[in-house]
Amino acid sequence: MRAIVVVAGDVDERDVWPYAVWSDGDGTSTTLTVTVHDSQELVGVLAALTALGLEVISTRLVDEPGGPAPSDPRR
Repeated sequence: MRAIVVVAGDVDERDVWPYAVWSDGDGTSTTLTVTVHDSQELVGVLAALTALGLEVISTRLVDEPGGPAPSDPRR
């Protein structure tokens, strides 16, 4: 699964590898793309980014192309 993580400030891609890949930055915040196997691994990545001194502003999961369809909540 993939997640988009926004952190405060400007980040050098070398500082977050192998946890995340730099996607976009505007000097105020940096958007990172993270690929993990499950939510537990995502929490570990977020903890690692925080340990690097980064302030995580937001996190959102994104659908993987060709991945399983989301389950129907009515079932």
